[in-house]
Amino acid sequence: MSVNKHLDRLRRMHQLIKFKRTGTPDAFAEKMGLSTSLLYRLLAEMKALGAPVHFCYLRQSYVYYKPVELQLGFVSTDPGARQTTNGSTAGATIRSINQTTHAA
Repeated sequence: MSVNKHLDRLRRMHQLIKFKRTGTPDAFAEKMGLSTSLLYRLLAEMKALGAPVHFCYLRQSYVYYKPVELQLGFVSTDPGARQTTNGSTAGATIRSINQTTHAA
């Protein structure tokens, strides 16, 4: 399988999990066009990469138990790199984590 296809699967899984729209493992696998066993392997891979994911029996969906964002791309380590308007380095893709907690 190509790296792009694998990354696209992870992105799609992340979106479904993030918005709590996976359904049961069988439904999730069907939405993704995967076998249930491959889905479990990909979920295990996500967990190994640090994804705080678990199945919520109340919601009947996979969910994250703390806010996270999937980041895929390259970031320049050159301190003199030209910055773009969104704060990322030219030619690089950066997805920021916009999850903050505010004290009341």
